Amino acid sequence: MASVDLSMNAEEEAKHSLTYWQLVRRRFRRNRYGMAGFIGCCFIFFIAIFSGFLAPYSAGTRDSAALFSPPQSIHIIDVDGGITWPYVLGFDEQMDPVTFAFTFVPSEEKKIPLDFFARGETWSFLGMEFDRHFVLGENGQPVHFLGTDGLGRDVLSRAIHGSRITLIMGLVVMAAACIIGTTVGITSGYFGGLTDTIIQRIIEFVKSFPDLPLYLALLAILPRRADPMTIFIMFASILVLLQWADLARELRGKVIAIRSVEFVRAAVAVGATDKRIIFRHIAPSMSSHVIVWATYTLPNVILLESFLSFLGVGIQAPMISWGVMLNQVRDFQALAAAPWLLAPVGFIILSVLSFNALGDGLRDAMDPYSND
Repeated sequence: MASVDLSMNAEEEAKHSLTYWQLVRRRFRRNRYGMAGFIGCCFIFFIAIFSGFLAPYSAGTRDSAALFSPPQSIHIIDVDGGITWPYVLGFDEQMDPVTFAFTFVPSEEKKIPLDFFARGETWSFLGMEFDRHFVLGENGQPVHFLGTDGLGRDVLSRAIHGSRITLIMGLVVMAAACIIGTTVGITSGYFGGLTDTIIQRIIEFVKSFPDLPLYLALLAILPRRADPMTIFIMFASILVLLQWADLARELRGKVIAIRSVEFVRAAVAVGATDKRIIFRHIAPSMSSHVIVWATYTLPNVILLESFLSFLGVGIQAPMISWGVMLNQVRDFQALAAAPWLLAPVGFIILSVLSFNALGDGLRDAMDPYSND
């Protein structure tokens, strides 16, 4: 019994000797839902960073012989039931004599073995040129694991390349809104008085507009003939404009509450400057809230960008994002002919669920009252 008590006391002492961020890390590792979200986020960023290697082709590569070609599934079981090298089947086109509609039928005679780490189109990474791809068809034969669009472009390759623009947009908007919201919120809550009144009236003015009509109105003034990068920057600026206000208001309430805490009052009593109090005492106390807010805002920005680009008022070609890809299925006839064009929806769902799970895990890990 005494040994059990000693081991429990040792564990308790070790627990209390950990820093706050060490405790957060330990709590987070024990959260299976949060860890699943973390792994999913790492997978999404891995796809975006190494898109040139993972994508079989570039975003603009066209296969004129495969327009609206359906997805090709990978087979490892041969017709005789034995295990064989992975391969896909080509298609034979057949026309319905009544409706004149073309259908694609897999053909065993058009077997295409897969070639891993094969040489293909060149792609760049950190200023260096490479030509290796994760998987291609043997001897350069075209393969399309998620089918092709109406121009013969590989859907999987475009979705992988599109993850870069989508994630860059989300990260840029989230980071800019985080910086503005944190600065404004802490300034408003700490200084109070006339400064707080002016800032809060500005926030109320920003939040008084309905989001979607305001987004569409602001995006309507974007110059359609401008450079795609210019439109990207202006589009991101519009999203930032209406994302920072919520964080600023939340932090303002927290700063007002923490202003009266003993360690802040002690810093004021010893003559610490406002700059030191804000950066050494108040801002670090807000970090956990800001991190959780960021993990929830990023998937919201991804959804918003995809929705607006789907409507045709967001990112413009030749830039490629998941929303731009979904813009191709606004026509019901195109959707009926090629439902695999909705493949970017799967990437969006995976991203949103992963970031939300990560946010839930971080929120529970950073809660000082949560059970360890």
